[in-house]
Amino acid sequence: MTHYTGAVPAAQRPTDWRLLGACAGLDPDRWFPRPGDTLAVQAAKSLCFGCPSMLRCASHALTRGEDWGVWGGLSEGQRHTIRKKYKVHQLENPARLEAAVYEALHFELNPTETLRDVWDDNTRVLPGGHLGWQGAGTSFWFHGISITPKQLAFLLDRGRKAVGQVRRSPECPVVECIHPRHLMDADERRQRVAAEREARAAMELLAA
Repeated sequence: MTHYTGAVPAAQRPTDWRLLGACAGLDPDRWFPRPGDTLAVQAAKSLCFGCPSMLRCASHALTRGEDWGVWGGLSEGQRHTIRKKYKVHQLENPARLEAAVYEALHFELNPTETLRDVWDDNTRVLPGGHLGWQGAGTSFWFHGISITPKQLAFLLDRGRKAVGQVRRSPECPVVECIHPRHLMDADERRQRVAAEREARAAMELLAA
């Protein structure tokens, strides 16, 4: 004998995190800006940062392989960097996921920290007048832009963004050195080659 009455249990299904998101009901195209549209990316991120579903959204994108758009405050490049550092099963761990997301967004969520602060906190003196980088990884994200230690050194020293790759000058033998006076961008390398060519030509004229 059974006492089942056929009534539907009163248990309530949990609300889908998408319905709780700051983007719910808004035009989804706002989170899929055109490539290179930095302002649109930052506008999308600004809504994500106050969203109660930010970590769930980031988890979905990172574990499901979402390649396009802004998800959980993370740009396409930031998700790519996280996926290179962690395997999918690692990102299924909530604590690991939260740490990875907040590490990627650290400078955006703490806007009072400047690039000079980053430099001061992450450089160390090496023997022979060289400088090394002690920060995690070969690059970091600052307000949605990926920056390498060499690019940071060049920017702070020259007061402008580097043109092309920043490399050590031939005179610097220390591979890990990021001393700004030991670095050159593509423009400076071209200028150096041109100056050396002119010097050789002048010497040849004097010797003739």
